[in-house]
Amino acid sequence: MRVDIVVPNEGPYAEQAIASCPDLEGMGFDGLWLTDHVVGFEVFQPVYGDYWLESLSTLAYLAGTTEKIRLGIGVLVIPYRDAVFAAKSLATIDTLSNGRVDLGVGTGWSRAEFFALGRQAQFERRGPYTNEALDVMQACWSAEGDVAFSGDFHSFRKVRFQPRPVQQPRIPFWVGSRGTASAPLRRAAKYADYWHPTGLSPEEISEGSQVINDLAGRSVPTSLRGQIASDASVAEIQDWLGSYRDAGCVQVAADTKSASFDAFISAAQRISEAAATL
Repeated sequence: MRVDIVVPNEGPYAEQAIASCPDLEGMGFDGLWLTDHVVGFEVFQPVYGDYWLESLSTLAYLAGTTEKIRLGIGVLVIPYRDAVFAAKSLATIDTLSNGRVDLGVGTGWSRAEFFALGRQAQFERRGPYTNEALDVMQACWSAEGDVAFSGDFHSFRKVRFQPRPVQQPRIPFWVGSRGTASAPLRRAAKYADYWHPTGLSPEEISEGSQVINDLAGRSVPTSLRGQIASDASVAEIQDWLGSYRDAGCVQVAADTKSASFDAFISAAQRISEAAATL
């Protein structure tokens, strides 16, 4: 099973954490994952604060400071950004990282953040917008010549899109969800290279995966973004990772929610040690 780590790109030690990513790569992690918010609100607290390093530009920075480790956003809130511009940013990062981008995708939930970003028109229809944006991205990334698209939110023709991502036919879609509601499971069935839920139990993972596979008529690999206590022992982390491996997960992105940079690095070392024994 692939074991990745969520790197905090928000909060008081965000810059230290991002600067430590070459060291995290040296610990043996398979991937690094960021979180996508742009601004803070009181309603986010205490889970998130107000200090955010923007996820796409931070991912581009990591493309230059790391060598082989996978680089992910879990999840990019697709309606926050124009689909063609996001496709260009992601293709650029994939090119500069030699094909290391993993794209978590989701619809978002914060009405206030949609309004702050001038994307209020997308909030009520964020599900359909996300689906169409994924179609737009695929069209841009796969076309060797002119790109054309006509939908409810996007309409263009005779667009030339270069460079295309190193990864073909597209950058992998890791379709996120915070539960097993029908809409995100249908999205995963249609688009996902991986189903990438947040915070589900092993039992929920197994049940949701079966629903997705039945809808898709194919086997969709299952992953997880999950929280592990910052002070968990190596043995506790082994048990935690093993429970998701046994539930069928091919990947886990461990989120420690550590209170300090030192606690984050200490937890990362124990997660790495536990992962090496699986």
